[in-house]
Amino acid sequence: MSLETISTGDELVRGRSVDTNAPWIAEQAAESGVLRVFHTTVGDDPAALADAFRRAARRSDVVVVTGGLGPTEDDHTRVAAAEAAGVDLVEDPELTAWIRERFESRGIPLLPKNLVQAYIPAGAEVLPNPLGTAPGFRLEIDGASLFFLSGVPREMEVMFDAGIRPVLAERGPGGAYGVVVSFGKPEAWVDERTKDLAGTHDLSVGITAVLGTIKLTFQATGPDARERVDAAVGTARERLGDLVLEADTLAGAVGHLLEERGLTLATAESCTGGLVGRLLTDVPGISANYLGGVIAYANEVKEDLLGVPCDLLVEHGAVSAETAEAMAAGARETLGTDFAVSITGIAGPGGGTEEKPVGLVWFGFAGPSGVESLSRRLPGDREVVRGFAANVALQLVRRRLQTAARP
Repeated sequence: MSLETISTGDELVRGRSVDTNAPWIAEQAAESGVLRVFHTTVGDDPAALADAFRRAARRSDVVVVTGGLGPTEDDHTRVAAAEAAGVDLVEDPELTAWIRERFESRGIPLLPKNLVQAYIPAGAEVLPNPLGTAPGFRLEIDGASLFFLSGVPREMEVMFDAGIRPVLAERGPGGAYGVVVSFGKPEAWVDERTKDLAGTHDLSVGITAVLGTIKLTFQATGPDARERVDAAVGTARERLGDLVLEADTLAGAVGHLLEERGLTLATAESCTGGLVGRLLTDVPGISANYLGGVIAYANEVKEDLLGVPCDLLVEHGAVSAETAEAMAAGARETLGTDFAVSITGIAGPGGGTEEKPVGLVWFGFAGPSGVESLSRRLPGDREVVRGFAANVALQLVRRRLQTAARP
């Protein structure tokens, strides 16, 4: 079975927004053993949209379209879909009632233009949107199944899970998909140790690197696909050893270890501005183990909230081993946790010196055994340095938790 994605919107074509829907859909399809063969991005032009839908229907079995289902003048997807299928756009009375109830229950005034969302191509099957006000629909064109979903990522994901994932599972080629995520060695190092697995197990192997996190993906089709993927995943995990994360993300791995060992963690962040805390709180159920953090950007905040001595800051500076250790110790004491990690550095683009260049970041870690620190010179612009620093801090916590005694 072949799958294609179409993302709609001028904001995507002109670079004002980044498309996150298409990569997410491709990965979900891969997990069902279905590889995406085409992707198209189309602006808010009815004729161009209809043409894209027709072309996709002629060359793919399943087409997933996102965006353009709202009530505004630039939302042309439903009109273009009807044109591509050669049918009329008709009102669905049940959708009209649903939209009215949805607005009423939320206390939002219903404007006449909102009711345009109750119109779908004749013969289409409604795909409910439990999170928003824009329902989707499924439409058959030239033997292909076209699924039209909301462009809002969270809404799209829920609609995909309910309406498309079962279809892929039923009609897919019986494939299998596996993932191994690691941190601590560069992409080339990981690739060198796993590149032969494609030939060994007759499967496709992909590798991606984001801020030091290396993701290996394995996919196979056929009656023994699951066995081949599992064998490749097992071999990769064995070769990479303790570089392999306990979850799909570093934050997830930290959350897993905290929960498993019954331990608590606090954070103290300067240059990352709360990024580590945000990544941790993205992990469901982590509130029992991650108690909170302090964003101490200014020296006065480091002194007042974390107890970093003023004379220490004057003598060694905010970006130093001494300050990182004091921040970690202060966070642990202030929040009453088993462990604490801290970050202080120079993310750039300015602020660097010959002694302390841009990209220099110090990390502190405090626990029952004492306080320690380490530094890294991280490459890249401000955003990359901050993102990489957050991952290094999480990896530091992960490593210490792996050997931590349970209370």
